[in-house]
Amino acid sequence: GNATQGHWDGSKTLMEFSKWCQSEGVRILTVYAFSTENWDRDPAEVAALMAIFCKYCDELRVEAVERGIRIHVLATEEERIPENVRKGVDRMVEETKHCGEFTMNICLSYGGRGEIVNACKSIASDVRSGILDVDQIGEIDVQKRMLTGNCCDPDIMIRTSGEERLSNFLLWQVAYSEFFFLKKQWPELQKEDLLEVIRTFAHGRKRRYGK
Repeated sequence: GNATQGHWDGSKTLMEFSKWCQSEGVRILTVYAFSTENWDRDPAEVAALMAIFCKYCDELRVEAVERGIRIHVLATEEERIPENVRKGVDRMVEETKHCGEFTMNICLSYGGRGEIVNACKSIASDVRSGILDVDQIGEIDVQKRMLTGNCCDPDIMIRTSGEERLSNFLLWQVAYSEFFFLKKQWPELQKEDLLEVIRTFAHGRKRRYGK
């Protein structure tokens, strides 16, 4: 169906977009592939999406190794990912872990609120075990329990398809990111769209961090 074709086209766009990022000196890309809320979609669409992920993991793994891309898959509800998809994901992550040219974080079965809840549970467990003093808890204790602990917070957050909301994506990490809302659907993006975002970020946005 059209939805499935759109998802397949979107997966193809990912590798092109990552090439554009690499050519412009961007070192880290985090993409929202499938949210925890997406499990509530029509079962046939979810099954089709999982089939795409399964097939695409193999293609992405091969190209990532060739281009020096390390892939991390970030999941807050990993247990919901089908076993066949999980195997493909695990192999992709394992076989790219030596790569250092570029980092790609793929959020799969991910929710920003769930990520914060999981961090809170981890902190509560450490307090209960005596590892952490409740009076000493600070932002760094939450930060290092985020799934993106392998990289810095994003400078730029791009939302496509004319929507102007976060949709439960990286709620902790985008506190000081610059937001760009594009009218185009994700599969329609061209390199010029990314270049325009980068130009505006570099020359048109003043980042004061509250100062």
